[in-house]
Amino acid sequence: MKKIKSGIYWVALCLLLASCGGDSDPNGSGGGNLNNRPVGESANDLLASSNYSRLEVELLYAAGFEPPSASVDYIRNFLAARLNKPGGISVTTRQISTPGKSQYSLQELVDIETANRMKFNNESTIGAYLFFADGSYAPNENVLGVAYKNTSMVLFQSRIEELSGGFGQSSTSLLTSSVMAHEFGHILGLVNTGSPLQSNHQDVANGHHCDVDNCLMYFAVESTAGLDDLLGMSAPPTLDAQCLADLKANGGK
Repeated sequence: MKKIKSGIYWVALCLLLASCGGDSDPNGSGGGNLNNRPVGESANDLLASSNYSRLEVELLYAAGFEPPSASVDYIRNFLAARLNKPGGISVTTRQISTPGKSQYSLQELVDIETANRMKFNNESTIGAYLFFADGSYAPNENVLGVAYKNTSMVLFQSRIEELSGGFGQSSTSLLTSSVMAHEFGHILGLVNTGSPLQSNHQDVANGHHCDVDNCLMYFAVESTAGLDDLLGMSAPPTLDAQCLADLKANGGK
């Protein structure tokens, strides 16, 4: 099978944080710490309808780094195909002010979320947050996306745009959609972070990723020259059958 080779990490090396930025739910709902838990801990809440029948996704972006409209449409359809949310799934975008740094640490990203996030878990609705950053990741500029809490993610959109959209490169919407869907896969509990394995397909050597080399959740960390493998693709990689089985067993479609 063809490897999806690239000079990026689809997600930053298992950043499964026990907590970030405080001990209580920022919306004051009284649920306590609902959006401030480790990656994958809300997988069932996101996938199933038993606790939350609706999902509200908040896509915030720095000036000049709005996600491509095709990527917004893609993630809406991706989620609708996998999540049991009879109350619906909404995806909204909003520009925010940022410090305008060339690189961001994880704590700085948490601070941006704390200052700007508006959608949280509330009664029958679960919220998810994704920030499109105007800088790269301070520990490693090859990291294009990080899922860092149970409903929180970031895409380093400035770096994504450097690596896409030009001659001999994949389209920006394709690369954006691929990384965004991969990060959502992690907060949905893939692989083995909250959606229990139904078969043995975890790539343990590379953390919480799938060992099927053409799966969306495959951990490909080779050089940027490997981005050539995306050139012949018209859509992002899909979840393989084993990842789909994990999601379905945990309340998804």
